[in-house]
Amino acid sequence: MGLMLQEFIEAPSVYACLICRAHIAKRDDVISRTFQGRLGRAYLTESVVNARLGEGEDRLLMTGMHTVCNLHCRLCDSVIGWKYVHAFDKSQQYKEGRYVLEQSRIYSIDQPVEVSADVDLLQLASCELGADVTSSMMI
Repeated sequence: MGLMLQEFIEAPSVYACLICRAHIAKRDDVISRTFQGRLGRAYLTESVVNARLGEGEDRLLMTGMHTVCNLHCRLCDSVIGWKYVHAFDKSQQYKEGRYVLEQSRIYSIDQPVEVSADVDLLQLASCELGADVTSSMMI
């Protein structure tokens, strides 16, 4: 097996695999947080990274019969949710091609906000310290 590279998501908040901490999805890309998974609450999202699909199978879910594939973390291979491949009921077809992430198998990472290069770091430090840092740095 070749070298496994992890894709990192640049966003203020991301969901990551509970086991290995690999980034999975942007928190802002979640379409619905009211889904029910096998283990409790789940989130419907448009896209994922660092994931692979298992074999497709027909499953009777709360909203009817669907063809789904288990969604595995690509780094540690744990099951983190599933992908809707096909919905037999026309009213459920909006789910096709989307992913469900089990809340109990992921966690949220709030990433630090990057400071722009345009920000004067001395001015930023003086605001945080409540002092005039620029005058104390003069020789």
